[in-house]
Amino acid sequence: MDKDEIISFLRQQNETLQQQNKELLIKLDQLQAQLNLLTHKLFGKKSERKNPPEDPNSQPPNPPRSPSGKGPNGEPKQKGRRKLPKDLPRERVVYDLTDAEKICSCGQTKKWMGEEITEKLEIIPAKLFVQEHVRCKYGCSCGKGVTIAKMPELPIDKGIPGAGLLADIIISKYQDSMPLYRQMQRFKRYGIEISDNTMCGWIADCAFMFEPIVAEKRKDLLNSLKIHSDDTPVPVMSKGKTRQGRLWVYATDGVNTPACTIYEYTRTRAQTGPVNFLKNYRGYLQADAYSGYDKLYKNGDIIEVGCMAHSRRKFHEVSIAAKGDSSVDPVLDMIGKLYDIEREAKEMTDERRRHYRRKHAKPILKRIKRYINKLELSLIPKTPIANAVQYMQNQWRALCRYVSHGCLHIDNNFGERAMRIVAIGRKNWMFAGSDEGGKRAAIMYSILETCKQHQINPFEYLNDVLARIPNTKQQDIRSLLPYNWRPALADKA
Repeated sequence: MDKDEIISFLRQQNETLQQQNKELLIKLDQLQAQLNLLTHKLFGKKSERKNPPEDPNSQPPNPPRSPSGKGPNGEPKQKGRRKLPKDLPRERVVYDLTDAEKICSCGQTKKWMGEEITEKLEIIPAKLFVQEHVRCKYGCSCGKGVTIAKMPELPIDKGIPGAGLLADIIISKYQDSMPLYRQMQRFKRYGIEISDNTMCGWIADCAFMFEPIVAEKRKDLLNSLKIHSDDTPVPVMSKGKTRQGRLWVYATDGVNTPACTIYEYTRTRAQTGPVNFLKNYRGYLQADAYSGYDKLYKNGDIIEVGCMAHSRRKFHEVSIAAKGDSSVDPVLDMIGKLYDIEREAKEMTDERRRHYRRKHAKPILKRIKRYINKLELSLIPKTPIANAVQYMQNQWRALCRYVSHGCLHIDNNFGERAMRIVAIGRKNWMFAGSDEGGKRAAIMYSILETCKQHQINPFEYLNDVLARIPNTKQQDIRSLLPYNWRPALADKA
Protein backbone atom coordinates (compact mmCIF):
# COMPACT_ATOMS: atom_id res chain seq x y z
CA MET A 1 0.00 0.00 0.00
CA ASP A 2 1.58 3.27 -1.10
CA LYS A 3 1.53 6.59 0.72
CA ASP A 4 -1.55 8.01 -1.08
CA GLU A 5 -3.61 4.89 -0.37
CA ILE A 6 -2.67 5.06 3.30
CA ILE A 7 -3.68 8.73 3.49
CA SER A 8 -7.00 8.00 1.73
CA PHE A 9 -7.68 5.08 4.04
CA LEU A 10 -6.95 7.15 7.15
CA ARG A 11 -9.13 10.00 5.94
CA GLN A 12 -12.02 7.62 5.28
CA GLN A 13 -11.55 6.03 8.68
CA ASN A 14 -11.44 9.45 10.32
CA GLU A 15 -14.69 10.50 8.64
CA THR A 16 -16.32 7.25 9.76
CA LEU A 17 -15.16 7.78 13.34
CA GLN A 18 -16.33 11.40 13.30
CA GLN A 19 -19.77 10.30 12.09
CA GLN A 20 -19.94 7.61 14.76
CA ASN A 21 -18.85 10.13 17.38
CA LYS A 22 -21.54 12.56 16.22
CA GLU A 23 -24.21 9.83 16.43
CA LEU A 24 -23.00 8.79 19.89
CA LEU A 25 -23.12 12.39 21.12
CA ILE A 26 -26.70 12.71 19.86
CA LYS A 27 -27.59 9.44 21.58
CA LEU A 28 -25.91 10.66 24.77
CA ASP A 29 -27.93 13.89 24.67
CA GLN A 30 -31.13 11.89 24.18
CA LEU A 31 -30.35 9.58 27.10
CA GLN A 32 -29.37 12.52 29.31
CA ALA A 33 -32.63 14.27 28.39
CA GLN A 34 -34.61 11.13 29.30
CA LEU A 35 -32.76 10.87 32.62
CA ASN A 36 -33.43 14.52 33.45
CA LEU A 37 -37.09 14.13 32.52
CA LEU A 38 -37.55 10.97 34.62
CA THR A 39 -35.78 12.60 37.56
CA HIS A 40 -38.09 15.61 37.26
CA LYS A 41 -41.19 13.39 37.11
CA LEU A 42 -40.09 11.59 40.27
CA PHE A 43 -38.89 14.54 42.34
CA GLY A 44 -39.83 17.78 40.54
CA LYS A 45 -42.99 19.85 40.55
CA LYS A 46 -45.85 18.51 38.44
CA SER A 47 -47.22 21.80 37.13
CA GLU A 48 -46.35 22.74 33.56
CA ARG A 49 -47.20 26.39 34.10
CA LYS A 50 -44.31 28.68 33.31
CA ASN A 51 -44.16 32.23 34.61
CA PRO A 52 -43.48 34.57 31.65
CA PRO A 53 -40.54 36.93 31.92
CA GLU A 54 -41.36 40.36 33.26
CA ASP A 55 -41.66 43.11 30.69
CA PRO A 56 -40.18 46.32 32.15
CA ASN A 57 -42.43 48.42 29.88
CA SER A 58 -45.65 46.71 30.93
CA GLN A 59 -47.75 47.83 33.85
CA PRO A 60 -48.93 45.21 36.36
CA PRO A 61 -52.68 44.68 36.19
CA ASN A 62 -54.69 46.36 38.90
CA PRO A 63 -57.16 43.85 40.32
CA PRO A 64 -60.55 45.29 41.27
CA ARG A 65 -60.50 46.40 44.85
CA SER A 66 -63.06 45.01 47.19
CA PRO A 67 -64.24 46.36 50.53
CA SER A 68 -62.07 45.42 53.47
CA GLY A 69 -62.74 41.90 54.68
CA LYS A 70 -64.60 40.91 51.53
CA GLY A 71 -63.75 38.64 48.61
CA PRO A 72 -63.69 39.52 44.90
CA ASN A 73 -67.49 39.06 44.64
CA GLY A 74 -68.18 41.31 47.61
CA GLU A 75 -68.91 38.31 49.85
CA PRO A 76 -67.45 38.17 53.37
CA LYS A 77 -64.16 36.30 53.46
CA GLN A 78 -64.21 32.98 55.28
CA LYS A 79 -61.89 33.10 58.28
CA GLY A 80 -60.76 30.04 60.19
CA ARG A 81 -62.54 26.71 60.04
CA ARG A 82 -65.58 26.35 57.80
CA LYS A 83 -68.90 26.03 59.57
CA LEU A 84 -70.63 22.67 59.39
CA PRO A 85 -73.68 22.51 57.07
CA LYS A 86 -76.91 23.57 58.77
CA ASP A 87 -78.92 20.77 57.12
CA LEU A 88 -76.93 18.04 58.88
CA PRO A 89 -78.94 16.39 61.69
CA ARG A 90 -77.77 17.44 65.13
CA GLU A 91 -77.68 15.57 68.42
CA ARG A 92 -77.52 17.66 71.59
CA VAL A 93 -75.29 16.61 74.48
CA VAL A 94 -76.08 19.04 77.32
CA TYR A 95 -73.71 19.75 80.21
CA ASP A 96 -75.43 21.48 83.13
CA LEU A 97 -74.26 22.73 86.52
CA THR A 98 -75.06 20.79 89.63
CA ASP A 99 -77.52 22.30 92.09
CA ALA A 100 -74.62 23.26 94.34
CA GLU A 101 -72.76 25.00 91.49
CA LYS A 102 -75.88 27.06 90.71
CA ILE A 103 -75.66 28.79 94.13
CA CYS A 104 -73.71 32.07 94.03
CA SER A 105 -71.22 33.02 96.75
CA CYS A 106 -73.74 35.67 97.84
CA GLY A 107 -76.27 32.94 98.55
CA GLN A 108 -78.65 33.58 95.64
CA THR A 109 -79.48 31.07 92.90
CA LYS A 110 -77.85 31.90 89.57
CA LYS A 111 -80.19 32.56 86.63
CA TRP A 112 -79.87 30.85 83.23
CA MET A 113 -78.21 33.25 80.72
CA GLY A 114 -77.79 31.14 77.63
CA GLU A 115 -75.49 28.46 76.30
CA GLU A 116 -72.22 28.02 74.47
CA ILE A 117 -72.21 25.40 71.70
CA THR A 118 -69.16 23.49 70.50
CA GLU A 119 -69.81 21.49 67.32
CA LYS A 120 -68.08 18.15 66.63
CA LEU A 121 -68.59 16.16 63.45
CA GLU A 122 -69.51 12.50 64.11
CA ILE A 123 -70.38 9.51 61.95
CA ILE A 124 -72.52 6.40 62.25
CA PRO A 125 -70.95 3.55 60.23
CA ALA A 126 -73.07 1.98 57.49
CA LYS A 127 -75.67 -0.42 58.85
CA LEU A 128 -77.20 -3.27 56.89
CA PHE A 129 -80.84 -4.10 57.48
CA VAL A 130 -83.45 -6.38 55.96
CA GLN A 131 -86.33 -4.73 54.11
CA GLU A 132 -89.37 -7.01 54.16
CA HIS A 133 -91.72 -6.67 51.19
CA VAL A 134 -95.02 -7.89 52.63
CA ARG A 135 -97.81 -8.81 50.20
CA CYS A 136 -101.13 -8.97 52.00
CA LYS A 137 -103.22 -12.00 51.09
CA TYR A 138 -107.02 -12.21 51.25
CA GLY A 139 -109.41 -15.08 50.84
CA CYS A 140 -113.17 -15.64 51.04
CA SER A 141 -114.85 -18.23 53.25
CA CYS A 142 -116.67 -19.47 50.19
CA GLY A 143 -113.38 -20.88 48.99
CA LYS A 144 -113.71 -19.37 45.50
CA GLY A 145 -110.29 -17.72 45.44
CA VAL A 146 -107.39 -15.99 47.11
CA THR A 147 -106.15 -12.51 46.16
CA ILE A 148 -102.60 -11.31 46.87
CA ALA A 149 -101.53 -7.66 46.68
CA LYS A 150 -99.23 -6.85 43.77
CA MET A 151 -95.71 -5.47 44.25
CA PRO A 152 -93.46 -3.66 41.80
CA GLU A 153 -90.66 -5.50 40.07
CA LEU A 154 -87.38 -5.34 41.96
CA PRO A 155 -83.94 -4.63 40.46
CA ILE A 156 -82.59 -8.19 40.85
CA ASP A 157 -85.31 -10.79 40.32
CA LYS A 158 -85.18 -13.43 43.07
CA GLY A 159 -82.03 -11.83 44.45
CA ILE A 160 -81.45 -10.44 47.94
CA PRO A 161 -80.01 -6.96 47.16
CA GLY A 162 -82.17 -3.88 47.34
CA ALA A 163 -81.61 -0.77 45.26
CA GLY A 164 -79.67 0.94 48.06
CA LEU A 165 -77.20 -1.95 48.45
CA LEU A 166 -76.65 -2.12 44.69
CA ALA A 167 -76.07 1.64 44.55
CA ASP A 168 -73.54 1.42 47.37
CA ILE A 169 -71.61 -1.42 45.67
CA ILE A 170 -71.51 0.42 42.32
CA ILE A 171 -70.34 3.72 43.86
CA SER A 172 -67.75 1.97 46.02
CA LYS A 173 -66.28 0.14 43.02
CA TYR A 174 -66.42 2.75 40.26
CA GLN A 175 -66.52 6.10 42.10
CA ASP A 176 -64.41 5.27 45.16
CA SER A 177 -62.24 2.64 43.37
CA MET A 178 -62.80 -0.09 45.95
CA PRO A 179 -62.40 -3.55 44.36
CA LEU A 180 -65.10 -6.11 45.06
CA TYR A 181 -62.86 -8.29 47.23
CA ARG A 182 -62.33 -5.31 49.57
CA GLN A 183 -66.06 -4.73 49.66
CA MET A 184 -66.49 -8.40 50.55
CA GLN A 185 -64.20 -7.85 53.55
CA ARG A 186 -66.13 -4.74 54.49
CA PHE A 187 -69.43 -6.63 54.54
CA LYS A 188 -67.83 -9.31 56.72
CA ARG A 189 -67.23 -6.64 59.35
CA TYR A 190 -70.99 -6.02 59.31
CA GLY A 191 -71.65 -9.73 59.83
CA ILE A 192 -72.79 -10.51 56.26
CA GLU A 193 -70.94 -12.70 53.77
CA ILE A 194 -71.36 -11.67 50.12
CA SER A 195 -68.85 -13.12 47.69
CA ASP A 196 -67.15 -10.95 45.09
CA ASN A 197 -68.51 -13.25 42.36
CA THR A 198 -72.05 -12.60 43.59
CA MET A 199 -71.50 -8.83 43.56
CA CYS A 200 -69.97 -9.10 40.08
CA GLY A 201 -73.18 -10.76 38.88
CA TRP A 202 -75.27 -8.00 40.45
CA ILE A 203 -73.19 -5.33 38.70
CA ALA A 204 -73.69 -7.14 35.39
CA ASP A 205 -77.47 -7.03 35.92
CA CYS A 206 -77.34 -3.34 36.82
CA ALA A 207 -75.22 -2.53 33.75
CA PHE A 208 -77.82 -4.27 31.58
CA MET A 209 -80.54 -2.09 33.14
CA PHE A 210 -78.54 1.11 32.53
CA GLU A 211 -77.78 0.35 28.88
CA PRO A 212 -80.99 2.04 27.57
CA ILE A 213 -80.17 5.17 29.60
CA VAL A 214 -76.66 5.39 28.13
CA ALA A 215 -78.11 4.82 24.64
CA GLU A 216 -80.45 7.80 25.10
CA LYS A 217 -77.58 9.94 26.40
CA ARG A 218 -75.62 9.07 23.28
CA LYS A 219 -78.33 10.63 21.09
CA ASP A 220 -77.94 13.91 22.96
CA LEU A 221 -74.15 13.72 22.84
CA LEU A 222 -74.10 13.25 19.05
CA ASN A 223 -76.28 16.35 18.66
CA SER A 224 -73.74 18.50 20.50
CA LEU A 225 -71.82 21.19 18.64
CA LYS A 226 -68.53 19.87 20.05
CA ILE A 227 -67.22 16.69 21.65
CA HIS A 228 -64.06 16.05 23.62
CA SER A 229 -62.48 12.61 23.25
CA ASP A 230 -59.60 10.75 24.83
CA ASP A 231 -58.60 7.14 25.49
CA THR A 232 -56.61 5.15 28.02
CA PRO A 233 -55.40 1.54 28.24
CA VAL A 234 -57.18 -0.93 30.50
CA PRO A 235 -55.52 -4.26 31.38
CA VAL A 236 -57.93 -7.14 30.74
CA MET A 237 -57.52 -10.69 32.06
CA SER A 238 -57.07 -13.23 29.26
CA LYS A 239 -56.01 -16.88 29.70
CA GLY A 240 -54.01 -16.36 32.86
CA LYS A 241 -52.36 -13.11 31.77
CA THR A 242 -53.46 -9.58 30.92
CA ARG A 243 -53.72 -7.84 27.57
CA GLN A 244 -54.47 -4.22 26.75
CA GLY A 245 -58.08 -3.21 26.20
CA ARG A 246 -59.14 0.40 25.70
CA LEU A 247 -61.58 2.81 27.32
CA TRP A 248 -62.64 5.84 25.27
CA VAL A 249 -64.41 8.90 26.59
CA TYR A 250 -66.71 11.22 24.65
CA ALA A 251 -67.80 14.27 26.61
CA THR A 252 -69.57 17.57 26.08
CA ASP A 253 -69.85 20.48 28.50
CA GLY A 254 -73.35 21.51 27.44
CA VAL A 255 -72.99 24.13 24.69
CA ASN A 256 -76.24 23.37 22.87
CA THR A 257 -77.22 20.05 24.50
CA PRO A 258 -77.17 18.88 28.13
CA ALA A 259 -73.69 18.21 29.49
CA CYS A 260 -72.97 14.51 29.46
CA THR A 261 -70.13 11.99 29.30
CA ILE A 262 -70.09 8.54 27.72
CA TYR A 263 -67.37 5.91 27.95
CA GLU A 264 -66.95 3.05 25.51
CA TYR A 265 -64.80 -0.07 25.80
CA THR A 266 -63.01 -1.64 22.83
CA ARG A 267 -60.69 -4.64 22.67
CA THR A 268 -57.96 -2.66 20.90
CA ARG A 269 -57.00 0.91 20.02
CA ALA A 270 -57.94 0.43 16.38
CA GLN A 271 -59.59 3.38 14.63
CA THR A 272 -62.81 1.40 14.30
CA GLY A 273 -63.64 2.42 17.90
CA PRO A 274 -64.00 6.20 17.42
CA VAL A 275 -65.06 5.81 13.75
CA ASN A 276 -68.05 3.62 14.66
CA PHE A 277 -69.04 5.72 17.67
CA LEU A 278 -68.91 9.05 15.80
CA LYS A 279 -69.98 7.90 12.33
CA ASN A 280 -73.19 9.98 12.42
CA TYR A 281 -71.70 12.99 14.19
CA ARG A 282 -71.49 16.48 12.70
CA GLY A 283 -69.50 19.10 14.59
CA TYR A 284 -66.17 19.80 16.30
CA LEU A 285 -64.05 17.01 17.78
CA GLN A 286 -61.31 18.01 20.22
CA ALA A 287 -58.74 15.29 20.82
CA ASP A 288 -55.04 14.50 20.65
CA ALA A 289 -53.17 13.78 17.43
CA TYR A 290 -53.91 10.02 17.42
CA SER A 291 -54.04 8.90 13.78
CA GLY A 292 -57.13 6.78 14.47
CA TYR A 293 -59.24 9.95 14.35
CA ASP A 294 -57.93 10.99 10.92
CA LYS A 295 -60.56 9.07 8.98
CA LEU A 296 -63.28 11.06 10.74
CA TYR A 297 -61.96 14.37 9.37
CA LYS A 298 -61.77 13.38 5.70
CA ASN A 299 -65.28 14.34 4.51
CA GLY A 300 -65.42 17.58 6.53
CA ASP A 301 -68.46 16.64 8.65
CA ILE A 302 -66.24 16.45 11.73
CA ILE A 303 -63.81 19.34 12.24
CA GLU A 304 -60.58 18.65 14.10
CA VAL A 305 -59.64 20.81 17.09
CA GLY A 306 -56.16 20.30 18.51
CA CYS A 307 -54.89 20.26 22.07
CA MET A 308 -52.40 22.98 22.98
CA ALA A 309 -51.65 21.21 26.28
CA HIS A 310 -50.28 18.20 24.38
CA SER A 311 -48.04 20.42 22.30
CA ARG A 312 -46.90 22.45 25.30
CA ARG A 313 -46.04 19.26 27.20
CA LYS A 314 -43.52 18.22 24.54
CA PHE A 315 -41.76 21.59 24.73
CA HIS A 316 -41.96 21.50 28.53
CA GLU A 317 -40.15 18.15 28.59
CA VAL A 318 -37.39 19.57 26.39
CA SER A 319 -37.03 22.54 28.74
CA ILE A 320 -36.76 20.21 31.75
CA ALA A 321 -34.14 18.09 30.03
CA ALA A 322 -32.11 21.21 29.17
CA LYS A 323 -31.90 22.21 32.87
CA GLY A 324 -31.61 25.87 32.07
CA ASP A 325 -31.94 28.16 29.08
CA SER A 326 -33.38 26.39 26.08
CA SER A 327 -34.41 27.47 22.60
CA VAL A 328 -37.95 26.27 23.41
CA ASP A 329 -38.42 28.67 26.35
CA PRO A 330 -39.78 31.48 24.10
CA VAL A 331 -42.41 29.04 22.80
CA LEU A 332 -43.43 28.16 26.36
CA ASP A 333 -43.60 31.85 27.28
CA MET A 334 -45.89 32.60 24.32
CA ILE A 335 -48.11 29.59 25.07
CA GLY A 336 -48.31 30.85 28.65
CA LYS A 337 -49.67 34.16 27.34
CA LEU A 338 -52.31 32.24 25.36
CA TYR A 339 -53.48 30.62 28.59
CA ASP A 340 -53.49 34.02 30.34
CA ILE A 341 -55.90 35.19 27.63
CA GLU A 342 -58.10 32.15 28.25
CA ARG A 343 -58.28 32.91 31.96
CA GLU A 344 -59.28 36.50 31.21
CA ALA A 345 -61.97 35.35 28.77
CA LYS A 346 -63.34 32.56 30.96
CA GLU A 347 -66.49 34.38 32.07
CA MET A 348 -67.25 35.96 28.68
CA THR A 349 -70.02 34.91 26.33
CA ASP A 350 -68.99 32.71 23.40
CA GLU A 351 -69.30 35.56 20.91
CA ARG A 352 -67.33 38.03 23.01
CA ARG A 353 -64.69 35.39 23.72
CA ARG A 354 -64.29 34.76 20.00
CA HIS A 355 -63.63 38.45 19.32
CA TYR A 356 -61.29 38.69 22.29
CA ARG A 357 -59.25 35.73 21.08
CA ARG A 358 -59.01 37.07 17.54
CA LYS A 359 -57.71 40.36 18.87
CA HIS A 360 -55.26 39.07 21.49
CA ALA A 361 -54.49 35.39 20.84
CA LYS A 362 -54.20 35.41 17.05
CA PRO A 363 -51.12 37.73 16.98
CA ILE A 364 -49.38 35.49 19.53
CA LEU A 365 -50.12 32.39 17.45
CA LYS A 366 -48.54 34.10 14.44
CA ARG A 367 -45.41 34.85 16.47
CA ILE A 368 -45.22 31.22 17.62
CA LYS A 369 -45.51 30.04 14.03
CA ARG A 370 -42.73 32.34 12.83
CA TYR A 371 -40.48 31.26 15.68
CA ILE A 372 -40.87 27.49 15.17
CA ASN A 373 -40.41 27.89 11.40
CA LYS A 374 -37.05 29.54 12.05
CA LEU A 375 -36.15 27.10 14.83
CA GLU A 376 -36.90 24.06 12.66
CA LEU A 377 -34.14 24.98 10.18
CA SER A 378 -31.39 24.47 12.79
CA LEU A 379 -32.61 21.24 14.40
CA ILE A 380 -31.19 17.73 14.17
CA PRO A 381 -33.96 15.31 13.09
CA LYS A 382 -35.50 12.86 15.56
CA THR A 383 -34.25 14.71 18.64
CA PRO A 384 -36.81 15.60 21.38
CA ILE A 385 -36.86 19.25 20.38
CA ALA A 386 -37.27 18.35 16.69
CA ASN A 387 -40.16 16.02 17.61
CA ALA A 388 -41.84 18.79 19.64
CA VAL A 389 -41.56 21.25 16.76
CA GLN A 390 -42.73 18.67 14.22
CA TYR A 391 -45.79 17.83 16.34
CA MET A 392 -46.78 21.49 16.49
CA GLN A 393 -46.18 21.96 12.75
CA ASN A 394 -48.32 18.92 11.86
CA GLN A 395 -51.13 20.03 14.18
CA TRP A 396 -50.91 23.78 13.54
CA ARG A 397 -54.29 24.31 11.86
CA ALA A 398 -56.06 22.19 14.47
CA LEU A 399 -54.23 24.00 17.31
CA CYS A 400 -55.37 27.41 16.01
CA ARG A 401 -58.97 26.38 15.34
CA TYR A 402 -60.19 27.27 18.84
CA VAL A 403 -59.79 30.96 17.93
CA SER A 404 -62.58 30.67 15.35
CA HIS A 405 -65.36 29.73 17.78
CA GLY A 406 -65.95 30.97 21.31
CA CYS A 407 -67.29 27.67 22.65
CA LEU A 408 -64.12 25.74 21.75
CA HIS A 409 -61.35 25.14 24.28
CA ILE A 410 -57.66 25.82 23.83
CA ASP A 411 -56.91 22.25 24.90
CA ASN A 412 -58.50 18.88 25.59
CA ASN A 413 -58.08 19.03 29.37
CA PHE A 414 -61.85 18.68 29.73
CA GLY A 415 -61.65 15.23 28.09
CA GLU A 416 -58.49 14.27 29.97
CA ARG A 417 -60.08 15.14 33.32
CA ALA A 418 -62.90 12.73 32.53
CA MET A 419 -60.26 9.97 32.39
CA ARG A 420 -59.07 10.55 35.96
CA ILE A 421 -61.82 8.40 37.40
CA VAL A 422 -60.57 5.50 35.23
CA ALA A 423 -56.88 6.10 36.00
CA ILE A 424 -57.49 6.15 39.76
CA GLY A 425 -59.69 3.06 39.56
CA ARG A 426 -57.13 1.18 37.47
CA LYS A 427 -54.53 1.60 40.24
CA ASN A 428 -56.89 -0.16 42.65
CA TRP A 429 -58.76 -2.87 40.74
CA MET A 430 -55.66 -3.44 38.54
CA PHE A 431 -57.47 -5.07 35.60
CA ALA A 432 -60.89 -5.93 34.17
CA GLY A 433 -61.84 -9.57 34.44
CA SER A 434 -63.01 -9.78 30.82
CA ASP A 435 -64.14 -7.73 27.84
CA GLU A 436 -67.65 -7.82 29.31
CA GLY A 437 -66.22 -6.38 32.53
CA GLY A 438 -64.73 -3.53 30.50
CA LYS A 439 -68.10 -2.82 28.89
CA ARG A 440 -69.82 -2.81 32.28
CA ALA A 441 -67.21 -0.38 33.61
CA ALA A 442 -67.85 1.94 30.64
CA ILE A 443 -71.59 1.98 31.39
CA MET A 444 -71.12 2.69 35.09
CA TYR A 445 -68.54 5.41 34.51
CA SER A 446 -70.93 7.01 31.98
CA ILE A 447 -73.64 7.26 34.62
CA LEU A 448 -71.43 8.44 37.50
CA GLU A 449 -69.50 11.06 35.53
CA THR A 450 -72.70 12.60 34.13
CA CYS A 451 -74.11 12.77 37.66
CA LYS A 452 -70.93 14.59 38.68
CA GLN A 453 -71.33 17.08 35.80
CA HIS A 454 -74.83 17.97 37.05
CA GLN A 455 -73.85 17.95 40.75
CA ILE A 456 -76.20 15.07 41.50
CA ASN A 457 -75.60 12.88 44.54
CA PRO A 458 -74.80 9.54 42.83
CA PHE A 459 -76.23 7.41 45.64
CA GLU A 460 -79.56 9.24 45.59
CA TYR A 461 -79.72 8.88 41.80
CA LEU A 462 -78.77 5.18 41.66
CA ASN A 463 -80.93 4.24 44.64
CA ASP A 464 -83.97 5.87 43.05
CA VAL A 465 -83.39 4.86 39.43
CA LEU A 466 -82.51 1.22 40.16
CA ALA A 467 -85.85 0.88 41.93
CA ARG A 468 -87.73 2.52 39.01
CA ILE A 469 -86.05 1.03 35.92
CA PRO A 470 -87.74 -2.40 36.13
CA ASN A 471 -91.13 -0.67 36.15
CA THR A 472 -90.36 2.02 33.52
CA LYS A 473 -91.53 1.69 29.92
CA GLN A 474 -89.07 2.21 27.09
CA GLN A 475 -90.76 5.44 25.97
CA ASP A 476 -90.26 6.87 29.48
CA ILE A 477 -86.55 6.04 29.78
CA ARG A 478 -85.49 9.61 28.98
CA SER A 479 -87.06 10.78 32.24
CA LEU A 480 -84.36 8.77 34.06
CA LEU A 481 -81.39 10.44 32.36
CA PRO A 482 -79.34 12.26 35.04
CA TYR A 483 -80.10 15.71 33.60
CA ASN A 484 -83.85 14.90 33.30
CA TRP A 485 -84.14 12.98 36.57
CA ARG A 486 -86.43 13.99 39.39
CA PRO A 487 -86.55 11.87 42.55
CA ALA A 488 -89.69 9.80 42.98
CA LEU A 489 -90.51 11.70 46.19
CA ALA A 490 -90.40 14.99 44.26
CA ASP A 491 -92.95 13.64 41.77
CA LYS A 492 -95.32 12.73 44.60
CA ALA A 493 -94.99 16.12 46.30
